[in-house]
Amino acid sequence: MEFIIYLLKVNIALALFYGIYQLLFRLDTFFQWKRLTLLSIVFISFLYPAINLSWQLMVNQPVKNILETVYIPVYHLPEVIISQNTTATIRLFPQMVLIIYFTISCLLLIRLLFQIGAIGYKLFHTKKIRLQGQTVHESPGLKTPFSFFRWIVLDSSRYSETELQEILLHEATHVEQRHSIDTLLSEIMCIVCWFNPFAWLLKIEIRMNLEFLADRSVLNSGFGAEHYQFHLLRLSYHKAAAKITNNFNVSLLKKRIFMMNKKQTPYRSIWKYALMLPVIAILLLFNYACNNTKAEKENEEKSIQQEESVIEIQDLPQSENDRITLEFTPPVHAHVEQMPEFPGGVEALMKWLQENLVYPKEAAEQGIQGRVSLRFVIAPDGSVENITITKSLDPLCDREAVRAAEKMPKWIPGKQNGKPVSVYFNIPVMFRLSQNGRTSQPDSDTKVSDMYNKPNTIIEIDGKVVSNEEWEKFDHTTIKTMSLEGNNPKRIKIETKKD
Repeated sequence: MEFIIYLLKVNIALALFYGIYQLLFRLDTFFQWKRLTLLSIVFISFLYPAINLSWQLMVNQPVKNILETVYIPVYHLPEVIISQNTTATIRLFPQMVLIIYFTISCLLLIRLLFQIGAIGYKLFHTKKIRLQGQTVHESPGLKTPFSFFRWIVLDSSRYSETELQEILLHEATHVEQRHSIDTLLSEIMCIVCWFNPFAWLLKIEIRMNLEFLADRSVLNSGFGAEHYQFHLLRLSYHKAAAKITNNFNVSLLKKRIFMMNKKQTPYRSIWKYALMLPVIAILLLFNYACNNTKAEKENEEKSIQQEESVIEIQDLPQSENDRITLEFTPPVHAHVEQMPEFPGGVEALMKWLQENLVYPKEAAEQGIQGRVSLRFVIAPDGSVENITITKSLDPLCDREAVRAAEKMPKWIPGKQNGKPVSVYFNIPVMFRLSQNGRTSQPDSDTKVSDMYNKPNTIIEIDGKVVSNEEWEKFDHTTIKTMSLEGNNPKRIKIETKKD
């Protein structure tokens, strides 16, 4: 998803810059300035999303540190989304978009490499000669002269002495000014942004401006404009040797002739190029606003999670005996030198939970959906203990989340100073119905309420142990927090909401 957002930012910049270029610079005869501007457009468009101006977030850092000293810090795992009628959440649309994007990009890259290979093959099968002081590659039968980096390829037998001078001067300009770098850069831009028409239009402008530069070099050397233009027209029907070469004959010849005959732009108009600076500033502010919005959402989520942990402070036992017991209880850490790890890592944990959590049938029929936040402790032996619901949704979903957490295999325990210790974890579980509303789960779904009827389970409501009959009559909507402790017997502690 981050890559998709990056691509969107890049292509927004390309579209904006292309519009400004067409509006302000297209008809200028400042060809060197235009070349610099076009190259800057490509580099800035790809780089500005990576520039972070969120220095204000650093100002808020002390406040964040204060909050972390007030609330109990908890290690938070990513949210697990459990959809109706499925055991795993598969976001097909972004995946399909990326698959299509990379497939087409790879095909375009292969085409580019094939063209480079074809040029190399042609150069290998040509003969080097000296022609009017230039080293060229003689290629008999080649209809269109071209250059690629430092190599000039042509068939000298096809042209007169004057025409050879024009061709060599034109192609030598491409070689000396390293125009092939601009050409390859424009090709790479289109490979990455192939879906953006403005990228292809910018590629045309880059290639065309290179021809303007070479044409000017020929005319400034004393060759007649009329003869040179007729020479171009005579070659205009020939096909270019390769798309990535600088060809003496290229398409859009009408624009080249127009620019050769156009009056020079007054030098005082060069100030227009300074207008690119405010546009760059706007893009940086746009990127800052996007990053800041994302950071605010993350801070808001952290704040909510910190508020949830305050409940644990308020619910500590108040009796003298309980306080003495707590003093001898090993401390539970929020962060340690070596954090506990689920076998296989976080992705394996998310996959395990998605495969083992089941959307309760009754909850699906009633249209219940939302988030349940679980807090638990990874003990020094790696077992999951003291499962607590810090944010309740509905008893059906709450119990399912607790049931799945109880089944988790042992973790690799966390360590502090080389010794295994207890560590807090928090997992948000999102129960989400499909868009078509309420439908029933298959009859084979697990009936999670059965876990409460096992003989080794003790249910305690507001500090009072209740029987199975009392539990069946209990109003589950009054549950505020629920925690699971111990193994044999298991003790389910429930605190109800007070009016």
